[in-house]
Amino acid sequence: PAPIPLESAEDQAEFEQLVKDAQSAPTTHHPDASTPVPEEFQGDTNPTTGEVGGPKREPVRFGDWSFKGRVTDF
Repeated sequence: PAPIPLESAEDQAEFEQLVKDAQSAPTTHHPDASTPVPEEFQGDTNPTTGEVGGPKREPVRFGDWSFKGRVTDF
């Protein structure tokens, strides 16, 4: 079901324009949202280790194992 139309045709037109503008606006991320981590290399082969098909980011950095933002210290 659709929402009940506003009493004034002018108000209804303004509301519909605001909804249309909000739906067509580019999506922005919340300031607290994490940014995607860039890949360390391009292609399928890691140039440092020679590993083929491995992870694009080294999970062990600074002596810690990290996965999706969770870190386990050895």
